[in-house]
Amino acid sequence: MIAKEVFRKFLHMLAFAALILWLYALEDWRQSVLITACAFVVITPCLILLSRIPGISEAVVARRRGEFAYSFTAYALAYIVTATVLWGYFGKRGLVVACFFAWAPGDAAAALIGKIFGRYKIGISGKKSMEGSGAMACCSFVGVLSVLLYFNLYSNLWTIVISLVTAICPAVAELLDEKGLDTFFCPVTAMVILSVFELILR
Repeated sequence: MIAKEVFRKFLHMLAFAALILWLYALEDWRQSVLITACAFVVITPCLILLSRIPGISEAVVARRRGEFAYSFTAYALAYIVTATVLWGYFGKRGLVVACFFAWAPGDAAAALIGKIFGRYKIGISGKKSMEGSGAMACCSFVGVLSVLLYFNLYSNLWTIVISLVTAICPAVAELLDEKGLDTFFCPVTAMVILSVFELILR
């Protein structure tokens, strides 16, 4: 069970790394978003068709048939939304990086820590754990803090405050999500928080 979860999260982290590389592949946010949208239209049906081939879902340790098609859809849409708002409107590509750092490392930590050490069950269905959610919040905080410090976007005090709030809110979103759509909701939740702070600190 743990080995399968490690493999699943390894695939997620590969996708996360690919997204960060893609974010800096082009200098125009419009081109980046447009190409992502086109890739979504082409790749998603292919993933759905592949999932219908016997044995494919089991080979990639999918929890249900078509999971990777749904995950890719959520991932692409999250990128399109966050890049359009934070890179396109606010002109801060680094904040898009922060959004996905608020989700990916924390999501992996939540799954693994929750399965290994999770004792206190919480959430709507009672399937998630306090330990997992705490691990996500901590890893997300470190991730967002590192990104904001690297890009030197705010003062040290504001960087800590923004990182803390941006980490907690996606952790709550992940906790409340019961349909496996945290790939979309967590980065977008982080985007909303970062956008609010951008408007406040402008």
